[in-house]
Amino acid sequence: MATYKFKCKDIGMDCGFQASAKSIDQLMPQIVEHAKTAHNINEITPDLKKKVEGAIKKSMF
Repeated sequence: MATYKFKCKDIGMDCGFQASAKSIDQLMPQIVEHAKTAHNINEITPDLKKKVEGAIKKSMF
């Protein structure tokens, strides 16, 4: 089964946050919550969402 992974540094943030989940639908809430609490980003704009989605990596391990 695939795992989806995201790292803040992959979108240019100076941040060590990493998250993983079995689906993008499970991963996105983790990313949104982290953006709010760690970066004071209260609104995920369409451009930011596209950037985040582009940085999500799919792993088969």
